[in-house]
Amino acid sequence: MPHPRRFRHALAAALIAALPVAALSGCAAGNSAETLKIKPDTPATTLGALKIQNVVLLTGPLGAAGPLTVTGSIYNGGGAPDQLERISVNELPVPAVITPAPNHPELRVLPTQTLQIGGPGNTTALVANAADLVRAGDSRRVTFRFAREGEVTLWVPVLPANGYYVGYGPLSA
Repeated sequence: MPHPRRFRHALAAALIAALPVAALSGCAAGNSAETLKIKPDTPATTLGALKIQNVVLLTGPLGAAGPLTVTGSIYNGGGAPDQLERISVNELPVPAVITPAPNHPELRVLPTQTLQIGGPGNTTALVANAADLVRAGDSRRVTFRFAREGEVTLWVPVLPANGYYVGYGPLSA
């Protein structure tokens, strides 16, 4: 039978040798690992220095008529501010009425800042009487117009304000 002290020393040496292997094995995939390339399933696009992400049109609960809400985020990765001038759902006759957030009174997107549209305490974009023309499950073209970068259009899903989007839809705006 081996001596207990010798056994503990051998066990400690084995554990010390195994620690770097476990720590370094996570680096084997490198910086181009597939897990680093995860992309959201919501529409996103780039317009110059602006990144428009996670854009969704929200109706009220299923079967409810009324307004339509635009949600999403706009990130400015450039060095100059830009002004959000207009959001329009291309098939609808009137653009969204954009109301600035209480703590963000202008619709400017400052450098390295994000303008969040939709949700509690954020800027809102509401298209009145549109939910009877646009149904959950549809896709619509939405155009964002900025003073500096211009316009960009992307296809956006129409979803009911249920589940994850409770609090983001037109009834909570």
